[in-house]
Amino acid sequence: MSDSLIIKVGFCVAYDWELLKTSLPLVYPYADRICLSLDKDRKSWAGNHFEFNEHKFNGFLKEIDKDNKILLIEKDFSDTCRTTRENCNLQRTAMAEALGTGGWHIQIDADEYFLDFENFVNYLKKLHPCPTGKEKPFNVLANYVPLIKQVNGGFLYVDFLNSIPESAPFATTSPKYERARHNGYFNMISPFYVVHETWARNEDDLWFKINNWGHSSEELHEVKKRKSYFDLWKALDENNYFYVRNFHPAVPVAWPALDFQMGTTAAEFIDNFKVPKFPVSDFQISLRNSRNIARLKMLYYKMKS
Repeated sequence: MSDSLIIKVGFCVAYDWELLKTSLPLVYPYADRICLSLDKDRKSWAGNHFEFNEHKFNGFLKEIDKDNKILLIEKDFSDTCRTTRENCNLQRTAMAEALGTGGWHIQIDADEYFLDFENFVNYLKKLHPCPTGKEKPFNVLANYVPLIKQVNGGFLYVDFLNSIPESAPFATTSPKYERARHNGYFNMISPFYVVHETWARNEDDLWFKINNWGHSSEELHEVKKRKSYFDLWKALDENNYFYVRNFHPAVPVAWPALDFQMGTTAAEFIDNFKVPKFPVSDFQISLRNSRNIARLKMLYYKMKS
């Protein structure tokens, strides 16, 4: 690995590839190498074919990749003998292998818009300026601002009510994907946010996503529950959202409430959105990110039990 290739970013690409037009420019200037992965047969992780405009996609890559940073890999990530989760893991692992050992491995989905990626990169380099992949591995979490639905005048998004928000492991020193980006490594929290255009799709696109995403074999796996949840989502609007509580499809309390922000596009939402103050101080973050303190807590709870 060249010493200059420290920040390596992977994007899973599929039916919603046009969302890269928002997510990729936020990352491109600060990444040393970027890998895009795409099923060679243009099928979802559930094995369903999706429409894909090859000409527009290739034109977008040519337009954005001025510094020749992007590597595109196309393989079979839609084997129906595997679960959607297994296909997801396979695709993420393929990107990590293509990017090679060492450096910081960061994976971002097309519908995830990283706020202040430049300082997230600086944060990672302070934790370790140049991981070799041989150190004791760990992940770094970033926090979600989930977009739930586009309504008249703006978007409904999750309000975490000043509690620690939903998060995911975006960066790691040694890539290992067991449940999407999750694995058994030690997780370090960070104060950075990612706007996630998770449910804010049109009805057809959202129904396709619910039936084909990596979580579909685990969350909302029963068709009647999937349909009921979808009907609840369809009923949401700018006048009734504040009645809804505990909305997450798998762990309801993970999305405690909804709020409204103006914006006709996700990019406008980002411009208008005031990034919340992270509910944990820098000192508390340092305590939570200490392996030694984590071990002591684990011992304490074992002794209590």
